[in-house]
Amino acid sequence: MPGFWVKEKSSKKSDREPSERFDLELLAIGKRSGLSFAEINELRIQDLLDYVGCYTGVKDEKPRKANQKDIDKFFAN
Repeated sequence: MPGFWVKEKSSKKSDREPSERFDLELLAIGKRSGLSFAEINELRIQDLLDYVGCYTGVKDEKPRKANQKDIDKFFAN
């Protein structure tokens, strides 16, 4: 049975364009979470992203099946 799925919105994510300087974005993310440059240097990229995810409490949310309220909101525009 085909369904209508919606992606959960997280208040932490933004819809802006990806940065051209991903390396600087990673450093800024690490510093905002309280790490020193030496500590950031010890981590792999995935480890840094996992750490920041744990620090901020952000979880990867999977799409859920849409309800009537979602469908009404979609067609209202």
